Amino acid sequence: MPYFPMFIDLKNKPVLIVGGGTVALRKLRKLLPYGILPTVIASHILPQLAAIPGVKLCKRNFILSDLRPRPSLVIAATDNKVINRKISILCRKRHIPVNVADNPALCTFLFPALVQQGSFSAGISTGGASPVAAAYFKEQLRELLPEGLDRLLSWLESLRPVLKASIPEQNKRSAVFRRLFEASMAKGAPLTQAETEKYISGTPIGSVALVGAGCGKADLITMRGLRLLQQCQAVVYDDLIDSALLDAVPESAIRLYMGKRSGTHAASQAQINQKLIELASSGLRVVRLKGGDPYLFGRGGEEMLALKEAGIPCQEVPGIPSAIGIPAEAGIPVTHRSISRGLHIITAHTADTPEVFPEDFDTLAKLSGTLVFLMGLERLSAITRQLIAAGKDENTPSAVISGGNAPNPVCVRAPLSQMEQAVKNAHVSPPAIILIGDVAAMELTAPSCLPLLKGLRIGITGTQEIAEKQMNALRTLGAEAVWILRSKVRELPPQFDIQVLAQHPCWVVFTSANGVNTFFHQVAQKGGNPFSPGIQKFAVIGRATGAALMRYGIHADLCPDTFTSKALANEMIAVAKPEEPIFLLRSALASPTLPEMLLEAGFAVHDIPLYGLESEACAFPLPKPDYLTFSSAGGVKLFMEKYGSVPTGTRCVCIGSVTAQALSQHTNDSFLISEEISADGIVKTILHDYEKAKSS
Repeated sequence: MPYFPMFIDLKNKPVLIVGGGTVALRKLRKLLPYGILPTVIASHILPQLAAIPGVKLCKRNFILSDLRPRPSLVIAATDNKVINRKISILCRKRHIPVNVADNPALCTFLFPALVQQGSFSAGISTGGASPVAAAYFKEQLRELLPEGLDRLLSWLESLRPVLKASIPEQNKRSAVFRRLFEASMAKGAPLTQAETEKYISGTPIGSVALVGAGCGKADLITMRGLRLLQQCQAVVYDDLIDSALLDAVPESAIRLYMGKRSGTHAASQAQINQKLIELASSGLRVVRLKGGDPYLFGRGGEEMLALKEAGIPCQEVPGIPSAIGIPAEAGIPVTHRSISRGLHIITAHTADTPEVFPEDFDTLAKLSGTLVFLMGLERLSAITRQLIAAGKDENTPSAVISGGNAPNPVCVRAPLSQMEQAVKNAHVSPPAIILIGDVAAMELTAPSCLPLLKGLRIGITGTQEIAEKQMNALRTLGAEAVWILRSKVRELPPQFDIQVLAQHPCWVVFTSANGVNTFFHQVAQKGGNPFSPGIQKFAVIGRATGAALMRYGIHADLCPDTFTSKALANEMIAVAKPEEPIFLLRSALASPTLPEMLLEAGFAVHDIPLYGLESEACAFPLPKPDYLTFSSAGGVKLFMEKYGSVPTGTRCVCIGSVTAQALSQHTNDSFLISEEISADGIVKTILHDYEKAKSS
């Protein structure tokens, strides 16, 4: 049974702790930031506890009179279970909140896992079921909180009296506080007086954060960058960004792809600068998401100068640069004691020298350490020839690496003079970095324990609920999972009176969790509950749908072992009574199989569409996936409307036979059907097929 979370004021309130060991010390330290007046009673007290100022120490055993005057809280933390139980009984008789260490049954309150910054406090509890789980989520929450939250809250608190006096209307005052809070969170610091006055007056003020996404998978981004993404109202992103980062962006945010790759520009730099200024000027919090680090040949400096000149509040969040991260991914350290004590990063593509290297290029050949050339694959021949001509040993170890989120990852190692031919033989394509130096001969990758699906790109279609389950599982297995078609549930206007369900015995059928959630949302809007115990019977397809129904306190009477419309129809025909009408509450895109079979069996069927699906395709060009997953027939239809056909060479995976039937109308190629109609089933099907292909 979960415990109800409640916050109480303990400032200058007496708190009694019985026990003087490590447990008592831990509990005391949790309580001290809240201004308690602590008393510790124990025959033996740890020196660390005794050294804490402001604690009243009583070196003796507990006695009944210690509960007078009445303390606000009592902590029983002795190593004697009999004494702890006695304290618990005495406190409960007197209605004094009591916590007994390591014995939830004797507690009237539990110590939560606490996260506290200034006035911010969060408590996490599992009701004693798993302190480890509570501690885990505590750390997750702690990492999500912005630095300096205590300063932000103190600043906001200082504004309350002024705003309360100057803005008497509650709604307007709340709106101002929201603007100030969101703006200060985006800035990561209290606003200036001028900024505060603009937000109070309602003048829209946006901001731009230049965020380095790192040079590979989504989890290489910094925590600060991730927080800004989660709070943004618009994101302008580059090529080669892990699409998983876009999943962190709020659904309502604007997504703009403005990638720049060698030979192909979705937008000029001037256009990008102007778009950032336009978005921020309209009052939006904007994240400019850039690969690697914004300031390392990423033109972040140009964007920052343009923003500052336009008077836009802006900041830069560093990222792991490709010059360091890509070699590390390939097992090459850019510096290593006794081998390379310096690192030189050079762009082979400059704005002012499109055809000729800089005048001081020859000095690079004489430098010790590691040379890393970015954006230089097309000029590899000229680079190697000129370095050797300037005195670089032709046998210097070298590497050309296409890694991170590059479409064709590969690492080629060869002596400097042989690198051009080695790259041609390996068919290396941009983007790639060129690394020259003795460290290129090193191999520091871990022993082979590679994820099972490493190197695979898998396209996901469907709603957020099922897509996230697939993406999390596939990424854990090492695959690159891309949500290439986002389906959103679009609630339809109610087409029947919900209260009809309460008039007589009937069957209520849900075929998806989306249907359950949409139905009960409509119930909440209309008020009242159409269901009565023993009147209606409920049928569902799939355990996930049954679990969604259970969250509203209703247990499904029927759930077939096979999660298909045909299986549900067969079982309903066997158990339902002819006089019981059947209400199908489901998607407008649902298969006709279920109602057709029930009607043919003589039942009165009401097929009621509760919701539809609308889709949002990738803003960037569709990446060619190795596998493509479909979790509904409606998803197949939406994909074909957006993209026209399945990319050549892509293997499709359908969640079940109904989805497979829909896909068969659009392709003659063979595809896979999950044996289990679930996200896990799709993942298992891909894993089995990939392992089978590798072994053949």
